[in-house]
Amino acid sequence: MENQSQQSIIDGDRVFKAANVKIKAIHPVFLGLAESLSNVTLLRFIKIYNDRLCASNLLSTDGKKEPLVETSRTDLIGVEILIDPAFKTVQFFSIVSCKQGNGRKIVAAVVAATPADWSLAVVMDWSGGFWEKMREEYPRIMIF
Repeated sequence: MENQSQQSIIDGDRVFKAANVKIKAIHPVFLGLAESLSNVTLLRFIKIYNDRLCASNLLSTDGKKEPLVETSRTDLIGVEILIDPAFKTVQFFSIVSCKQGNGRKIVAAVVAATPADWSLAVVMDWSGGFWEKMREEYPRIMIF
């Protein structure tokens, strides 16, 4: 039954996994985050890795199907989150949005899918105030 729900989320088109990720070994939090992020319309591609998840409106053109999350680009909407089940932590590693409001939608999706007993963290804040606003809305987010 669990495998069936995993396959319904990982469709190989919009939500897919890295080649070295075994579908039976995917932690349920990864799947919940992928499913929640799939509700952010402009995030067209979501990829699950062993220790992280990336979502973006664009894919790399090198044949690896990597969702792009490059803060230097002005045409991207995306997020890269690091996930550590052993320490029950989800860390916002990178977030970029060329259209106002999508960063907030991404954060809301991640917070909604992260179990209550897990930590949400931002280790490096170069946002100029975005994360302070998000922490006001979502007090669970810790900024270091």
